[in-house]
Amino acid sequence: MMSNNQQYGTKCSDHSHEDIILICSTCPNNPPVCRCCIVGNHNCHSFKEFDDVKFRNQIEHDFKNQTIPKLNSFLDNNKKILDESNHHFEQIKDNHTNNFDKTLNIFKELKYIINSKENDVKRLLTTKLEENTDVNNTITTKIENNNNKINSAIKFNSDNDFIEFLKYNHQCNNLLSNINNDDLPEYKDTQLVIKENNLDSIKDLINSYLEVLDIPFVKTLKFLNKEFAIYEEGCDISNLEISHIAIGPIECLPKTISATVLRLYLIDGFNQPLSFIPPTVQRLYLENIKYQLTLDSIPATVTHLYLLDGFDQPLNFIPLKVKYLYLQNINYQLTTDSIPANVTGLYLMNGFDQPLDFIPPTVEHLYLENIKYQLTPDSIPATVKHLYLQDGFDQPLTFIPPTVQALSLENIKYQLIPGSIPNHLDTLNLCLLDGFNQPLNFIPPTVQRLYLENIKYQLTPDSIPATVTHLHLLDGFDQPLNFIPPTVKILHLQNINYQLAPDSIPAAVTHLYLLDGFDKPLNFIPPTVKYLYLDNIKYQLTPDSIPATVTHLYLLNGFDQSLDFIPPTVQHLYLDNIKYQLTPDSIPTTVTLLYLLYGFDQPLDFISPTVEHLGLQNIKYQSTLNSIPATVTHLYLLDGFDKPLTFIPPTVKYLYLDNIKYELIPGSIPNHLLSLNFDYGFSQRFTKGIIPDSITSIYIGDVVHPLEPNSISNPDQKIFYSFNYKHPKIKI
Repeated sequence: MMSNNQQYGTKCSDHSHEDIILICSTCPNNPPVCRCCIVGNHNCHSFKEFDDVKFRNQIEHDFKNQTIPKLNSFLDNNKKILDESNHHFEQIKDNHTNNFDKTLNIFKELKYIINSKENDVKRLLTTKLEENTDVNNTITTKIENNNNKINSAIKFNSDNDFIEFLKYNHQCNNLLSNINNDDLPEYKDTQLVIKENNLDSIKDLINSYLEVLDIPFVKTLKFLNKEFAIYEEGCDISNLEISHIAIGPIECLPKTISATVLRLYLIDGFNQPLSFIPPTVQRLYLENIKYQLTLDSIPATVTHLYLLDGFDQPLNFIPLKVKYLYLQNINYQLTTDSIPANVTGLYLMNGFDQPLDFIPPTVEHLYLENIKYQLTPDSIPATVKHLYLQDGFDQPLTFIPPTVQALSLENIKYQLIPGSIPNHLDTLNLCLLDGFNQPLNFIPPTVQRLYLENIKYQLTPDSIPATVTHLHLLDGFDQPLNFIPPTVKILHLQNINYQLAPDSIPAAVTHLYLLDGFDKPLNFIPPTVKYLYLDNIKYQLTPDSIPATVTHLYLLNGFDQSLDFIPPTVQHLYLDNIKYQLTPDSIPTTVTLLYLLYGFDQPLDFISPTVEHLGLQNIKYQSTLNSIPATVTHLYLLDGFDKPLTFIPPTVKYLYLDNIKYELIPGSIPNHLLSLNFDYGFSQRFTKGIIPDSITSIYIGDVVHPLEPNSISNPDQKIFYSFNYKHPKIKI
């Protein structure tokens, strides 16, 4: 039967049959001992009794206040090691899958090459044999024919028919004149040349083409949720397909950096020229490096530059291509001329602690994290139109100037209440991103555009103020849409989690945007939606995807599906820089008005003959005289159009000019037009000769400069002024 001492672990760890009787006070950690220990390893040590309350309390106190925290730290460290191990193993598994797939594809390609070569050689050998077979048949046939003639001549009796004999005699003499058969075709002997040395080389190349190698564990550096592989001096990283790499103060730079690297992080003390940076790097992170930077130090491909804690050099090295600048708590004291004019987006990150009077007037987008500098109403320059308060920002919002038009809030610490956001803004774009968990009663009545990501706060019909007309529900949004007020006319949906139903969208919505990644059937679209905008959505469209009530369809940047889903009710089609390659039958015949928007870059030969109205923004494709089909009679040149008007064919009779960039001169506008319309901010002066005398009708709307007395030289021309013409009218 087991004793109580055994049951409760009172036996000595070193002598399992002996009971613990004392505590050694000489040894560190005060181990419990038995009598064998006392005369053995603990001979001549000091001991304490179990009933020594003071000593016992000290042990318990030390265990509670010293040992347990250390154990918890040990557990945390073990968890960290285990998490890193699992993370690393996941990377190994992902790498294995990628390598396995690559291996399959490579050998598939090699097999294809070998099979193709085998088939080519077999085909060539077969062709050679067929050619020689034809030669053999030709020789055989000709010899047999000649032999038949000769045999017939030898056997012929000339007494029977002298004329027949003459014929045989003539044929035989002709045959004897070519007794060597020189006119027979020649065989082409075939030899298969096998270059053994090359075969050995091929084997060597295949063996060296693919290798499975153990690579050393790559340490990583984490920054802004990105993981950078830290380069170890002497390692070959040319074969590593990594996109983020960090390099510290080393003697020898890597010989080659993979073309997959997009982000480069240079650690404190780095002291080498930056000429090694490959052209693939778009984002560069600089700690307090020792190398003195100059204007040509940063490659032109870098568009995002991060200057991190402790950076202490003038900023006159920043190249013109850098549009976005990120500043941590740098040591260098910034002045009004520190930031170059090409920077339009400025990020002041956690810990930044300098006045903001250095911000140049070119910065329109300002991002503030939890900066230390205390902001005041005059901190933000008037040129900043878009203000983003991000992770951890924890200051009152009373510093926001009235010039800010768009405000974005992302995981800020400052608790918002009614009145927190100044209501002096004419237009306010408010963006509440992942995890936002406060009531929305702080939103001022000036808000017109509202962006909601996966916010935690449960929305109700009175959560959104009635002033909101544009609502954006972004990735991960997962709430019913019954909170949307009837004032919302324009709704943007990214790939939200909430399952949409036919009654999800309120009837007030007339414009619906389905953004990149949207992956749900479109059967939820209500009949009130007339304008539908499609980004590069994932859901595969079919002819019954779009409801018949949609009359205006916009296919935006990156859209990459066939256009055979467009219903016959769509008459107005707008194409951005879509990826799908258009053909003459791509556009349905029901479309009568076609707009090609910014960046469109395909030939215009796809335009169907039913299109009578064509609108062009500043498309990339270079139009020529034959680009516009003869059926187009109304041509609209929209904001930003920047090409000569020489491509306009004589079939166009009505020309509409918005605020185009192309500078018109006398003769720019063709004289075969019937009507000419200037509107929507047209900002060029009407100098004499701009408007051809041959045009009978001129319509003037929202233009920057007025018509002048000498703008019109033909008294028979009729001028029609729109309601939005704000200048004095002229008399002809």
